[in-house]
Amino acid sequence: MKRSPMARGSGFAQKTRERPILAFPAPIRQVAKTVICQTAQVQAKECAVRSEPYRRLVASMPCVNCSISGYSQAAHPNTGKGGGIKTDDRLCFPLCCDRPGVQGCHPKFDQGALYTQAQRRTLEIQWSADTLSAIVDAGEWPDGLEPLPVGRKQLYNQEQP
Repeated sequence: MKRSPMARGSGFAQKTRERPILAFPAPIRQVAKTVICQTAQVQAKECAVRSEPYRRLVASMPCVNCSISGYSQAAHPNTGKGGGIKTDDRLCFPLCCDRPGVQGCHPKFDQGALYTQAQRRTLEIQWSADTLSAIVDAGEWPDGLEPLPVGRKQLYNQEQP
């Protein structure tokens, strides 16, 4: 029996689907804009100082958690950070990075594997103040960078723990 090649198409017409247009009615959109504009408050951001020479000084110090030398990074405190808000470089402290076979203190600290959040907040203040003091005492403060007050209370506008 001779068979003819199958004709193009399967004989079933393709269905075209109309995609529904999702839109909110104009009055709802208008109300939402009004409510947002009335409740939003503009908050001034503090300008965080960026200084690569200072970060390099901090990275040259031994890790404040495990005291290993040669693997430190300038770790920023997590207090005061948020969407689009960065912390000042002058508040950095040295924590060691990952190396072959060892997870460093910096990622562990940021992920909360070393300390509780309350302990981290206290340590950030202490380590920032100690690092700042060590750099000032060694006379290695970078030229053109305005120093911060050394006390913990001045660093974070908090009472000392």
